[in-house]
Amino acid sequence: MKIRIKDIAKHLNISESTVSRALSNHPRISEKTRKTVYLAAKKLNYRPNLVAKSLKLQSTKTIGLVICDITNPFYPDIVKNIENYANKNGFNIILCNSDYEPEKELKYMNILIGKRVDGMIITPTGNVSLLSKILDQSNVPFVYIDIKPSLRRSVNCVYADQEYGAYIAVEHLIQQGHRKIALVNGPKNNSPCLQVYKGYQKGMRDHSLPIHDNLLKTCNLKSDGGYQATRALLDTPRNEKPTAILYVSDTTAMGGYEAIEEKGFHIPAEISVVGYDDIPESKHFFPPLTTVAQPKSELGEKGISLLMDTLNAKNTRKKKIIRLIPKLILRGSTSRLENNNR
Repeated sequence: MKIRIKDIAKHLNISESTVSRALSNHPRISEKTRKTVYLAAKKLNYRPNLVAKSLKLQSTKTIGLVICDITNPFYPDIVKNIENYANKNGFNIILCNSDYEPEKELKYMNILIGKRVDGMIITPTGNVSLLSKILDQSNVPFVYIDIKPSLRRSVNCVYADQEYGAYIAVEHLIQQGHRKIALVNGPKNNSPCLQVYKGYQKGMRDHSLPIHDNLLKTCNLKSDGGYQATRALLDTPRNEKPTAILYVSDTTAMGGYEAIEEKGFHIPAEISVVGYDDIPESKHFFPPLTTVAQPKSELGEKGISLLMDTLNAKNTRKKKIIRLIPKLILRGSTSRLENNNR
């Protein structure tokens, strides 16, 4: 049997309005009455109707968080910081995992809109223009994280400059004497992957190095994708093999390590490797992985802070883009190539 406010009122022999006000901490209700009502509600196992309450307050105190891949070690720190910040501000998080599937992402977005979330934070997989249009039409404030916006319309966004991150990775490899530098990247329609390619391209061109198609591989953003792409890179004549590989993520680099070992090559003596993201596991690779560290905690904290500012602002038309700077973490997976003709 579902307990309602009128059942508590009947149990205490007081009015329903008094019970309602006590449960809402109304200032006109005495502390004694408030405690009596709370104890009765607990005894009767009363559960408030949050949907009805949200309709009255025009707020559900919930935020939708749509992440590309919750199994990717890059995302837990982001999620944790978003959740902690939201909880401190009286909000709860509904976490959804799109698994890099645009259809799934769109489905979850519509579910969250139906649940009347106050706002959303999204690491987009699908068409960003379409997502923005749907959210704007639904009057749901939102913030994108982990992408550089390329829309004509302004959006709230927090991103780490992945073009710059890839550039400094390529520059490091070139300074180590490498000329045949391969890129194992993710899908071409993925915004962060596009930025990584632009950084790789700029790094090569700034040093007058040619970009060979046989050194460019795309894959899914999981370990098996990195493994398959690396196998394809190494299944070529020796004079076409790369001496260094930049991976779009540490997760794909993990698969790359496996493929390199299987093919009988040694890291970094024969092939230098650079990852991207600086996931916790990267320092435990053998050898430890040189990688581009993204400011994961800042991505989460600044993303949720920006959304809260938007929810509290009277003028929500003003959008803000926050750029964060990644940095190169040098470990044991890169070394100097003495023979530049390789």
